[in-house]
Amino acid sequence: MSEPINNRENALLQRLNMGDERAFDYFFHRFYPLILLFARRFLVDTDTAEEVVHDVFYKVWQKQDEFPTVQSLKAFLYISTKNAALNQLSKLRSRYKHQDQYVQLSTQTDQPIIEEIIRAEVYSSLSAAIRTLPEQCQRIIRLIFEEGEKPVEIAERLNISVSTINSQKARGLSLLRERLTDKDLDLLVWLIAMSGPLGDHFLG
Repeated sequence: MSEPINNRENALLQRLNMGDERAFDYFFHRFYPLILLFARRFLVDTDTAEEVVHDVFYKVWQKQDEFPTVQSLKAFLYISTKNAALNQLSKLRSRYKHQDQYVQLSTQTDQPIIEEIIRAEVYSSLSAAIRTLPEQCQRIIRLIFEEGEKPVEIAERLNISVSTINSQKARGLSLLRERLTDKDLDLLVWLIAMSGPLGDHFLG
C-alpha cells in the first residue's frame, strides 16, 4: 500500500477511535468484502456468514479506541470472525450432527486458519485487479476464476469462439501479472501451491 494511502488510513483510524461514523463507514467498506470472503471459507450458509461479519463490525464500533494501527484492526476482524464462525459451526454441529458439511472444521488448526487469511487477502487483491480489466476480458476472467468454467463452457455461454476466450484469457492474465504487487504475486504463488485450480488458470 502506498505511503499516501497509509497516512490517510492512519488519520481515519484516529477518527474511528474517537467515534467518527464516517471513518467507521470507510473501514467497513474497505474490509467487509475481504472479511466476508474469509467467513465464507468456514460457513456454508451465506446469510449466516454475513450475519457473523456484521456482528464483528458492530464490535469494532463498540470498541472504538482500542485499535492503535490498521493492522491491529484487521487482526481483530480476522480473529473475531474466526471465533464467531467456529461458534456458529459448533451450534450447527449439534443441530445437524449427521450432516458432514457442518463439521468440516472440527479439527481446524492454526495453520489452516493462516492459509485461509492468506487466501482471502490474495482473492481480495485479485478481485480488485480484475475490476480494472477491459469489460469483456474482465467477464471472461471472472467466469474462469470465480465460477471455475472452462473455455468451451464460456464460449457456449457467451456465444463466441473458444479461440477468442483463450485470447482474452491470455490478455487478462498478462494484465493481472502487471497490476498485482510483488507481495500479491508472492502470495499468489503460495496459494497456487496450496490449491491447483487457481494455479492452473493463472500459470496455464
